[in-house]
Amino acid sequence: MNKGLPLLALFALMAVPVRADELPRAEAAPAWVVPVAMPATVQPAGQAPLHMVMQDQQVWFHGGTTSFYQRRILRIDQPEGIQGMARLSVQWRPETDRLTIHAFRLTRGNRANDLLPSVQEVLAHKGSNLGGLRVDGQRSLGLPIAGMAVGDVIEIAWTIDRTEPLLGGHHEVALDAGSHGVIDRLALAARWDAARPMGVAAANLPAALERGPGRVAMVTDALAESKAARVLELSDFAQWADVAGVFAPLFDAARRVGPDSPLRGQIADIRAATGDPLAQAAMALTIARRDVRYLYVGLGQGNLKPMPADQVWLRGFADCKGKTALLLGLLDGLGIKAEAALVATQGGEGMDRRLPSVTGFDHVIVRAQIAGRVYWLDPTAEMGAKDGVLDLAAMPVPRYGWALPVRMGAGLEAMGGMRSARARARAPRGT
Repeated sequence: MNKGLPLLALFALMAVPVRADELPRAEAAPAWVVPVAMPATVQPAGQAPLHMVMQDQQVWFHGGTTSFYQRRILRIDQPEGIQGMARLSVQWRPETDRLTIHAFRLTRGNRANDLLPSVQEVLAHKGSNLGGLRVDGQRSLGLPIAGMAVGDVIEIAWTIDRTEPLLGGHHEVALDAGSHGVIDRLALAARWDAARPMGVAAANLPAALERGPGRVAMVTDALAESKAARVLELSDFAQWADVAGVFAPLFDAARRVGPDSPLRGQIADIRAATGDPLAQAAMALTIARRDVRYLYVGLGQGNLKPMPADQVWLRGFADCKGKTALLLGLLDGLGIKAEAALVATQGGEGMDRRLPSVTGFDHVIVRAQIAGRVYWLDPTAEMGAKDGVLDLAAMPVPRYGWALPVRMGAGLEAMGGMRSARARARAPRGT
């Protein structure tokens, strides 16, 4: 290493041992990755803490695996950027992912310090505590660097090879195309079997896509900041019903309440309190909100399988999928027709114009039908009622725009709320 340059400090976020078969690797970039040159012109230091010199994202869909390569080169322009880089980490899910680190270096002036050998040395100790296992099943590999200074340039490149059996062999991805801040060079590329149908959709791209059989690509320089999101989507789901079909069997299993489940007592108490289905549903929703803590895990982070209702009740906490399974189990016991419904908390108004995909959604709620009326019940929401009694009839429709009911053959359904009458009447794609 060059004398005077910072040393690597690789540490664990939590002391949780990692099995040898879960360990990240440190090796050269795979042969399928197309090298992207550095930009000819780099903007001078600005007021932002960090400046993105280059962002390179490449995806390869092959077999049942999605390989996602990322390379980022950032420059520290302000002291606050040092704090941001000190929290540098890469997340992966050992259950479905293999993480490989390809490059990790710091450049100061004309001197470069390759930190990858230090990463390899630490990873060689297979008993090391490399990351903390979070509730969503992800691990974090912390890659901070000691002794950084303003003007330093940090480069990191890695690949995640993800095989998610619950997707049934489908492939999809949404790539950010420079939505945040200024970028000197942005590169996007995706490749797949040309014989496989693949939908491609772009929103506000800063340059034209180069398209060919089984591939798309774009390289552009000097991106200015954009108020509108720039996104490149790829998906081989033919329709929204195919997406619903991924989740339907998962929630069918998770909502089942065992014969000796403590939830049977909760159901009996509700039945004893009232025979009104609307009031019963309100009491079930109150239990799901009040008695089970909510821990956020977005669908886009993976972990598609909901926790079973009985397990949610025994643990006392769950993400939106688990709380939805619990509420469905209670409603089933009360004889109230209900199903899970996927929604997007951000950008849901335009969901009907997007490609069918799983990762287009980041939340799940309950669609209940009582006396001919549809009620959208969010078990993760705050209670909000002063006396602890919910009034479903007065509850506003969540402003998510569109929902995808989780049942076989279902398509997008307009939820009302912010949408106009004309938009609600328009038939969504995929139904």
